Formats: sequence, C-alpha cells, structure tokens
Amino acid sequence: MIRRYSRFTVPKWAKITLFSALAVLIIVLGCGIYVYNTAQHARTEGFEASEDFALKNTDLETADEVTRFNGEHVYHVVKGKQADGEDAIAYVKKGEKDPKQIIYTTDTADEQQVESSWKTACGAECEMDDVRLGLYDDAPAWEVTYRDEQDRLGYSYYTLDGSEQLESFALSSQYQ
Repeated sequence: MIRRYSRFTVPKWAKITLFSALAVLIIVLGCGIYVYNTAQHARTEGFEASEDFALKNTDLETADEVTRFNGEHVYHVVKGKQADGEDAIAYVKKGEKDPKQIIYTTDTADEQQVESSWKTACGAECEMDDVRLGLYDDAPAWEVTYRDEQDRLGYSYYTLDGSEQLESFALSSQYQ
C-alpha cells in the first residue's frame, strides 16, 4: 500500500531532521560565541588596571587608547594627553606594580610618516597588515607587520617620528 501525504502535512522524519539540524546549529553557534568572547577577554585583560596605573604614576592626565604589544614581555600601551594637552605614551608591563618600570615618552608619534616610510622601503609588492606602537630595545617605536612578495610575515620597526627604520625582517614560510 502506498502511503500518501497531504501537501500540507510534513512527515515525522522531516520534522525530526529539521529540529535536530537546528539544535546542532544553535549549539555550534553558542560554542563559537563563547570561544570568541573568551579569547577577546584574554586579549584585553588588565587594560583598565594598566590605564589606572599609568594615570596615577605618570604625567598622563587622560588616557585615549590602550593597546597591547607583545615583545619580550607583554606591554599595555596607554596613549593619552598630559595636563598641558601634549600627547604622551606610557608602556606598562602587564601586571607590573613598580612605577619605575613604566616606559614614558612625550615624543611625537606619527603613524602616517611610518606608513609612508614603510611603503618606500618595502615597495609595491608588500601588503601592510598592521601598524602599532611597540618597543625596540626597550625604546618606544612603531611596529609594522606586513606580507612581502613571497607571502612571508614581516616585521619592521621605526622610530616614533617615523623617519628612521630600526630593523626589518621576514619569517620563513615554514614558521607561519
């Protein structure tokens, strides 16, 4: 005997399959959101404490931005203004409690000049990934990450004013 269904009735197996697929999708989406939030929290953990520490122990009056720099140690870079309106940058080692360990500068940081100098040095074949404040030999500098013509990950370090390249290197593709 042939079983026939009305056009408006859905077979039981189709309902079960649809609800199972929907449940799996919701679980996968929930896990993805949880992993993303956990990773973001770990990346920005301690920003507020470093900002407060820099404001208390330096001439910074306000903090405009806090970023992360991974060098020999993890640093939180607090960029802000002094009471006289002059820009300043404080490099706080993550979890540091000694004010003497803060690296503080009022030198001007010119991101556009760094980008221009990097384009001139690297050429048209390179693709810039990121420009961020960092440290080079414990001195404030710009770190430029990029991909070169051989698709290698490269790092270039420039002075804060962007006029001089301090070092540049690219990682072999086997280490990526």
